[in-house]
Amino acid sequence: METLIQEIEQQPVEIVDTLGRNYDTRDLSVRKIDQDLKEEYSGGEFNYERTQTSSQNLFSRLLSWLIEGIQDIFGFTLSPLTIKILTYVFYFLIGAVVIFMIVKLLGNENASKLFGRTTRKTSSVVIEETHIEEIDFTDLIQNNEREGNYRNAVRYQYLAMLKSLSAQNLIEWDFQKTNTDYYKELKNLETKEHFKKVSYLYDHVWYGEFPIEEESYREAVAEFQILKNRAA
Repeated sequence: METLIQEIEQQPVEIVDTLGRNYDTRDLSVRKIDQDLKEEYSGGEFNYERTQTSSQNLFSRLLSWLIEGIQDIFGFTLSPLTIKILTYVFYFLIGAVVIFMIVKLLGNENASKLFGRTTRKTSSVVIEETHIEEIDFTDLIQNNEREGNYRNAVRYQYLAMLKSLSAQNLIEWDFQKTNTDYYKELKNLETKEHFKKVSYLYDHVWYGEFPIEEESYREAVAEFQILKNRAA
C-alpha cells in the first residue's frame, strides 16, 4: 500500500478544468515608470482640478456666493438655466441702480436731457438770502415769460404782489410767514378776500406743480393786478 502511494506521488499531476475554460499562461513582465514622467506632464495644460478662476469680477463672485447660499439654506440645487436667468436679472438690477444714481447726480435739467426731454432755463432767486424790497421782480417776470416758464412767472407775480403790499405797510414781510399770516394782517375785507383768491391760485400752480399755459397765465396776471389796484 505504501509503495502504491509513493508511485502515485511521483507521477506528474495534470489539472483538468471540467468547465473547459482556457487560461492565459503567458509570462507577465513588470514595467517601471520613467523617473522624468512627472516632470513631463506637470504643465498647466495637464491640471484638471476645478479651481475658482481669477477672471470672475466682483459681481460674478458676489452672485455665485448668493446662489450657493440660497442652495445651502433651502437645500436644493438650481439648474444651469435658472442660474443663467438669475444672472441676467442680477445684472439688470445693477444696471438700473447705476442709471438711477446717474440721473439723481445729474439733476433735473441734465436728467431730462438724458431721456431726450428739454428743460427750459429759468431765472431764479433765493428769497431767504435777499430782502424782498431789494429784488427786481419785473425783470424776473419778463425773463420767465420770454422763456415760456409761466409757472415760475406766477411765483414772481405773487412775490411782487407781496412786495407791493409790504411797501404800503399793509403787511409786514418775512420769508418765514405763511399766506395765512399775511391774510390776518390785512385789514380791508375786499383786499383780504382777493388776497385769499390769488393765494389759492398761487398755491395751486406752484406747490401743486401743475403746468400752466399762456392763456391761463394771463388770466392769473389779471387777478394779481386787481389786487394791486385795490391795495393802492
